[in-house]
Amino acid sequence: MYFCDGKFMQTVLIKQIKQLFLKELKMELKNKYALWSLILLLVVSVFIIYTIQKEASNHVWHSLFYVVLIFGVVQNIGRSFLMENKGSLLYYKFLVDSRAIIVSKILYQFLVNAFFLVVLTALMSFWLPQSIPHFWEYMVTGLLFTLCNSAVFTFNSALALGAKNSSLVAMILSLPLLIPSLLVSLKSASKALSPLNNLNYVQDWGVLVLLLVMQLVLSVVLFKYVWEE
Repeated sequence: MYFCDGKFMQTVLIKQIKQLFLKELKMELKNKYALWSLILLLVVSVFIIYTIQKEASNHVWHSLFYVVLIFGVVQNIGRSFLMENKGSLLYYKFLVDSRAIIVSKILYQFLVNAFFLVVLTALMSFWLPQSIPHFWEYMVTGLLFTLCNSAVFTFNSALALGAKNSSLVAMILSLPLLIPSLLVSLKSASKALSPLNNLNYVQDWGVLVLLLVMQLVLSVVLFKYVWEE
């Protein structure tokens, strides 16, 4: 009996996450100006880099890539809870599980950041062609980094929702948690720039996955108390 109830609750939770995620996606497609502003930000940023730096070595390309990536990820903080009005959040409180809210927001934030990563890579490769020896390992590291950021920024935007200058507060809260994943990502991405083969990425990726799991667990557990407030 308890097993059936637990299985039913799990199914309901998955359906709620799916519906909330699709709702976020539909809202994004309706507000196309937000998506185009993101693309415009990338085009302008990379074009400015191109006008200053006509050519770039792999290490310079790598440095510029992560500077723009971090800048863009920080700009995307407002796409989670800070875009919601308090009336809709109160409405959700009586309809869905708090875990469904935070997980759907994290998944959507990751989708946006992954899109940002792909577009940035395409623009950087177009204006500043690169020759990274281990390109796919480099991209896997970038994806893990954006996923870690998605979990951190989403939860901290929920914490900062009731504060003045919420975006600034969320960014300040997130920066200390961003540093560990950033350092590990830079270490792993730097290996991809080396022409040597048989480099070990598993350990760095494992650390990023561990950081991600810790951030997800803390977000899901602690968000319940934030949600009740």
